[in-house]
Amino acid sequence: GVYYSQLDWHHPAQENDPAKEGRQAYRFNRMRDGMKARYVADMKAQLRELIQDYGVEVIFFDGEWVPWWTQEDGRDLLCYVRSLNPKLIVNNRVGKRKKEDGDYGTPEQEIPSAGLDYDWESCMTLNGTWGYKSYDDNWKPTKTLVHNLIDIASKGGNYLLNIGPKPDGTIPQESIDRLKEVGKW
Repeated sequence: GVYYSQLDWHHPAQENDPAKEGRQAYRFNRMRDGMKARYVADMKAQLRELIQDYGVEVIFFDGEWVPWWTQEDGRDLLCYVRSLNPKLIVNNRVGKRKKEDGDYGTPEQEIPSAGLDYDWESCMTLNGTWGYKSYDDNWKPTKTLVHNLIDIASKGGNYLLNIGPKPDGTIPQESIDRLKEVGKW
């Protein structure tokens, strides 16, 4: 499986806010005029390569929160990737995180109190941020991770834990330690 963002942080079709610094500058809110069709064509070409050339069987879409990505865009993209592989498993972020979007739900940083009446996985971080931040020392204790795993599994869900690698690609030792402890449990 692969993670795929409808929001391409570096594509020329995206518009950012140059007044903000660092990663915030890449919080794209709009598609530049007239470029959406070209952008979607580029996206479909990338997805075709992943599915046909690399045999991807699961796609976790993300980035659907940008205003220019619509429910209809999601339906179109889902039909497209399913035309390439009808058995492809796709999360609900291909659309706008609605029950009818994709094959399963993806609540983020929460565990639904009673689970969901369809397939789902809770997506959570090991600390406070999705990507690597050298200053984020808000690591969840192993006890919390195990409790979350039990709670989610007891409600029929899957537990997706985000691991933000360092800029050199290595995994932070705090992540390694917690994952080993959960595995030992």
